[in-house]
Amino acid sequence: MARTLDPLLDAALAQSPRKGAEIAIVESRQGNRQRLTTWDRPLSIDLGLGDGTETCTPGMMHSAITLAAGMDASHFEMSGPIGGAFTEERVLGGYWRSARVWLGWTSPGVADPLPVAALMAGRVGEYRVEGRRWVLEVRNAADGFNQSIGRVLSPYCTHDYGDAKCTKVRTPYACEVTYVASSFSFAVDIGGEHPDDFFEFGDVTFDSGALAGLEGEVFRFTGDTASVELLAPMPVAPQVGDTLTLYRGCSKLRLSDDPTLPTCLTNENVINFGGHPEVPGTEQYFKIASPGTGVSRRRGTLGGDTGGLTSAHPGAA
Repeated sequence: MARTLDPLLDAALAQSPRKGAEIAIVESRQGNRQRLTTWDRPLSIDLGLGDGTETCTPGMMHSAITLAAGMDASHFEMSGPIGGAFTEERVLGGYWRSARVWLGWTSPGVADPLPVAALMAGRVGEYRVEGRRWVLEVRNAADGFNQSIGRVLSPYCTHDYGDAKCTKVRTPYACEVTYVASSFSFAVDIGGEHPDDFFEFGDVTFDSGALAGLEGEVFRFTGDTASVELLAPMPVAPQVGDTLTLYRGCSKLRLSDDPTLPTCLTNENVINFGGHPEVPGTEQYFKIASPGTGVSRRRGTLGGDTGGLTSAHPGAA
């Protein structure tokens, strides 16, 4: 796999012994950008992308890089000590999931800032904690071709509430934790009264504390006590005084007989509904004509009001 090198790096590669270090830029989905290097001192680099000079801090290690051809995904693992932006709570909580990663090589001392040779770019797939070290597995874009991609026909909307296909703008509700029962159950001060299940199907984003930047899905909301129950536990329990933001959700139904249930109709967004509520059941495909009912096979197959065979034209033989 060919690489275009800066002349300074090309000359450094020709030297013996060769002096070099890898650098990595990790950018989370929230835009948190971390700059790391395998060198034992900070390095100032310029990626040549118009971002200017960036400083990479030491502490990173990485595995061998597998550069694949064809449809296989190139991949490697990077790791470092728990702490700073890579806390155990953030790593296990999925904060770095799908984060963008750029890996490059440079030779310390050839210039200031240092030029960088690109090695690989991708996104974080797997993430874990081993002892007191975090580990992120990075896969390149080819990994997307190894995923099962399809669209399931369902009466429920396939969009996420508030995403680009839904188009609705979610309203944030700033809160502060006032009582903690467990890592998935706590009470908040929301600055107002809201009915039960007002935030059902919604999300919570922690803004401070050990869980800062992590997200969870709301399973139940109790209005009189302002208690929040999450669908799954967080890596650790929040602390009293932690701030967070609650967002209302959507039942993903087009409409409902329950007027309190949030649907595309109550959100005035039926035009962007992403479900298929009128898809007939499989029993509709096995209807057959009944003798003596005037049903003919001449006009085709499935259709009509009931999904069975349609009646013949007047005067048809």
